[in-house]
Amino acid sequence: MKLFLIALLILTLAMAYSPINKEIVEEIKRKTDLWTPVEPEDNVFRDRDEDEISSFLGTKIEDEKKSDSSDKDMGMKEDDDFNDHHGSLPTHFDARTEWGDICQFRINDQGKCGSCWAFGAVEILEDRICIKSKGNFTKNLSEQHLVSCIWGKKGCIGGNPVTAFGYLMFRGIPTEECKPYYSGETKDPGKCSNDCLDPDMDNKKYKCKSPWTGFRSKTIKKEIKKNGPVMTVMLVYEDLMNYGKGIYHHVAGRPMGGHAVKIIGWGKQDDHKYWIAANSWSEEWGENGYFRIKEGDSFAGKAAFACKPYKY
Repeated sequence: MKLFLIALLILTLAMAYSPINKEIVEEIKRKTDLWTPVEPEDNVFRDRDEDEISSFLGTKIEDEKKSDSSDKDMGMKEDDDFNDHHGSLPTHFDARTEWGDICQFRINDQGKCGSCWAFGAVEILEDRICIKSKGNFTKNLSEQHLVSCIWGKKGCIGGNPVTAFGYLMFRGIPTEECKPYYSGETKDPGKCSNDCLDPDMDNKKYKCKSPWTGFRSKTIKKEIKKNGPVMTVMLVYEDLMNYGKGIYHHVAGRPMGGHAVKIIGWGKQDDHKYWIAANSWSEEWGENGYFRIKEGDSFAGKAAFACKPYKY
């Protein structure tokens, strides 16, 4: 009986474990001065345990050894004449500064659904349509449609960039007004339908073409400066869940799962190069929903994905 009670206690503690705790926050403070953690009581994930947090890390990270580091880009080769036409790459670049006067760069909240991959792909398409149209298109597109209709119908338990951009290229998605996002509350992808929530609403589909992949920092920066934000996949460690501000790099905690984010720019602080990324964990997380991460840390920026708007 005693052994049973001990085993039950251990199981209960394991089930209740959360990466949001004082110990990891103090460890972060000891190990780095590049970024600052948020205190547990102020953390947006303070009421969620490890399983709940892991459930919305829904992106598969492919073995980078399978990637050709010579930039085997899909449908778009590296532009060797970029510098001749666009000037050399700046030390700092931010899409919000470059196009913020004509386009909105929104921060979303994926909620309790592993749909980060969908948010990354959809935001990139709507950003790039806006940029290409010189601000004439500012509609939000529907992550819900992609989550509900993606091949395999498992939109809340993960996806990958190739599949996401493939769907945007071949099928397309309507506006968010047509199909608002609800899977963050239900944890369910829902049923796929081509109809809008309001049957009288226009269900026009927006597509992309020329899927693009880049594997080198310089190539990725060129693409962002020329065409707009890109998606990258990264490995999330427990310390990222405690991020407050600064240039993130992994210093504490275990790996939790794969995650997709949108890279909108880059910068440099002293000798530390970093990416500027938009997350899908609400504006309450990080630097108003954004974060900076050292180039290459946690696989961020090792591979990037995007596509061009269709007919814009």
